[in-house]
Formats: sequence, C-alpha cells, structure tokens
Amino acid sequence: MRRKRYVTYCILFALLSLTGCKRVDDTCYIRVGDICIEREDFRVRLERFAEESLITSSEVLESMKPMIVDTLIEELLILNYALDNRITITEAEVNVAVEGFLDGMKRQDFDHVLTEGCRDISDIRDFIRRRAIISKAVDKTVRSGLAVSEEDTRSYYDQNTSEFYHPLSVELYHVFVKDHSQAKEALTLLRSGIPLTQVVSTYDESARDELGFMGVFTKGELPKEVEDVVFSIPQRRYSHIIETQRGYHIFFVAQRTEARTRSYEEVADELRERLTEQLFETRYAQWLRELKTNYSIEVNWDEITTLSVHG
Repeated sequence: MRRKRYVTYCILFALLSLTGCKRVDDTCYIRVGDICIEREDFRVRLERFAEESLITSSEVLESMKPMIVDTLIEELLILNYALDNRITITEAEVNVAVEGFLDGMKRQDFDHVLTEGCRDISDIRDFIRRRAIISKAVDKTVRSGLAVSEEDTRSYYDQNTSEFYHPLSVELYHVFVKDHSQAKEALTLLRSGIPLTQVVSTYDESARDELGFMGVFTKGELPKEVEDVVFSIPQRRYSHIIETQRGYHIFFVAQRTEARTRSYEEVADELRERLTEQLFETRYAQWLRELKTNYSIEVNWDEITTLSVHG
C-alpha cells in the first residue's frame, strides 16, 4: 500500500506540483514543520488532479482529497528532511532538469503550465528544483545501498517455484462465419495455402479488426468444445470447422508453448529487481513513519472540505 502511495505521489508531484509561485491568499491548508501549502497551491493541485484523472464528478473529487492531502504531507515531510540535512542540488543540475522538462513539452502545454500554475520560467525552475531535491533525498536516504544478495534471490526462488510455472498455452487466430457453406469454403482456401489474413478479410464476420488474432490462452480460459480442439492440434495447423452457438469457427494455432517452470537463471535478474523494489518499499514506509514523529503535521480540514474546483 505504501508503494502505491509513493507511486501516486510521484505522479502527482510530476504533474501537479507547482508550488513556489507567489499566491494572494495565504491561508495555510497543510503545514508540516515550517513548510506550508497555501490555499491556492492546494486548489491548483486539486484542479490539475481532476483534469489529468478525467474526473468530472465533484463527489468523486471530494473523495480523493484525503489521498491528495496524504501525498502533500509526504512531500513536505521529505522537503523538511532535505532542508535539515542540507540536501540540495546545483544550478547546473537544475538547468539539465529544466531542459529535459521543456524538451518534452508542447508549446500549448507550456503556456498552460504558466497560466495555471506559475508566472514565468523562474517559477518552473523552482518547481523542478523542489522535485529534484525530493528525488535526491529519497535516493540518498532510502534507495542508496539497497542490495539483494544472490543467496536471498536464490532462496526466494526455491521457496516460491510455483510463481515461475507457465502452463501450456496457445496463440490463437480464427475465422468466424455464420454460414456453414462459407466456413467450408474458407477452410478449403486455408488448407490450399491462401494466407489467413486474406481469408479473414474475405470471410470473417466477427467484427474484429485484428486480422483473426484472438490472443494467448491457457486451459480453462476457452469454452470446452474449443479448448478440446485447439489444445490437441499441432502448432501452425488449422482446426476442423467447430460449431458454437454463435456460428462456425476455424482455429489456427500460431504458437504452442509447452508447460514448464522457468529456470532460476532465466528469472534471476527480474527477481532481484523485484526483491530490491520490495526492500525499497519497506524502507520507504519506515522512513516516512520516522519523519512523521520528527515533524509536526497540521491539516486545515475545515478549509479543505469547503474548497471546490470550478471548471
């Protein structure tokens, strides 16, 4: 859950965080330590969240306020920590980050950011500096030194081998028609070597535009009358005509992957990355708990509850 909140924080901060711009209304909505989120800061974040999340319901947006508040509290906790521990970034680092930020932004998006959040490029620099400081604090305090040993990785694999089992699967294509005589014509053409895509474009009535592609399936995911056939025919072979309630199908097994358990060597890198991320989640959650005991937190719920965003 903490990792989910951390991901939410990253997304919100990257898209919505535009503090540092001068505001008229200095009502403090959230205060953590000596840092405050003022009314207009919070309103902009709320508005941007609604816009980016395509939220049009005021009730839904209201229900999201606690999550946004939690996100901002985490941000301010980390900023307080960074200030107290003199975690900063150089102007050169800011310049690089600003260039990357602007390179990936269309002109209309840039104008929108200036209009809705900040007055000019200096405000954007403040936003980027703030984001970079938070990222640096997290990397230095939590992510730095994270390492999962070969022994831990191997031990996890040995104890959870079932996670790496891949059942028998087939990659399926099909032709679907409602008339049996047309199904016979289609099958004759297919078995004579006419490409599947050509037959599909001529005969198929499934209202699909994937040129016959159905997907990759394991046992238990298809109707029994279909499953019994497609799992019994060899790879790159066509089935006979199968009648269902909808009509007539001809299936093609493009690829058949036998059931097997992936070896440790195949999954070692992927597993190490996963375990490292789990370790990060644990440390990040613990660090936040510590920060919450070190800094005072005040939330003006009366003001936050009454604040509305008008489109």
